[in-house]
Amino acid sequence: MGGDGGIAGAGGTGGVGGSGGRGGVDGSWCTTSALCPACPDPDALCDTDNPCALGEVCLLTGCGDFSRCFVTGGGACTDNGDCGNPAYECNLSIERCLRIEPGCDDSNDCVAGFACENDVCVDRRVPCETGSDCPHGFTCFFATPDQRFCRRISRPCGDDLDCLTLGVLCGNADASADGSKECMPSLMPNASDPVSCDKIQCTDLAAPVCESSVEGTVAVCGRFGPCTTVNDCVTGFQCLDLWGDGRAECVREGGSCVDSSPCSTRNVCASPRTGEPPSCVGGAAM
Repeated sequence: MGGDGGIAGAGGTGGVGGSGGRGGVDGSWCTTSALCPACPDPDALCDTDNPCALGEVCLLTGCGDFSRCFVTGGGACTDNGDCGNPAYECNLSIERCLRIEPGCDDSNDCVAGFACENDVCVDRRVPCETGSDCPHGFTCFFATPDQRFCRRISRPCGDDLDCLTLGVLCGNADASADGSKECMPSLMPNASDPVSCDKIQCTDLAAPVCESSVEGTVAVCGRFGPCTTVNDCVTGFQCLDLWGDGRAECVREGGSCVDSSPCSTRNVCASPRTGEPPSCVGGAAM
């Protein structure tokens, strides 16, 4: 997480000092963007002179040069046993698992919207205005009033609480059938007992995997979705781990990327909603 804080801190000082922006466009005190559609809470702004609290990191919001504090990865705890990962320990003063080793193991170690790449959390907050700005497997996520970006849906989960912010379910059986569970939209969201999409339920050879809707709230059996081998996908597709956390998905053969390393920040290697092979997707214009 030190790398994340460093990047954000570099822009943070100038942002807080830039008070000349107050009273600017539309009467706001900052310059908004697709990523940051509303000015952040002034009390949450941070820089080298105004550091974040324990368990938070200072990051650029996307509203000009302003930075604020974001909660890091980890979870609630009462002892180290609740943390699971030995790279974390339970900080009893705030009752949260905090990373005690440098780097990251997977994207759950990073702030929402950031991906773990080569032991560094990289900004993959793809700005969006609607779900159509996001690639397959992502939803346009309103994290807070000042954060709106495409967030990956099929994150690992233990129960529905882990998927609550995305408004989806934790599959009773994993969507990729690899022995672990992941957040997935429901096949029947309005049913009294909704059923999360599962590869076992997708028996049509032309639509063999779980595909999330543009809104990210409903699933159908389709061509773009979690897989374990290329045999799970239709002809002309391959099974690739584009995000880099070991959770592969069916994507068209070819494309300009196989992971996000060649993509600039706030872009992600993914399958565009238009159905082309993987490319660096940037979402809504900044």
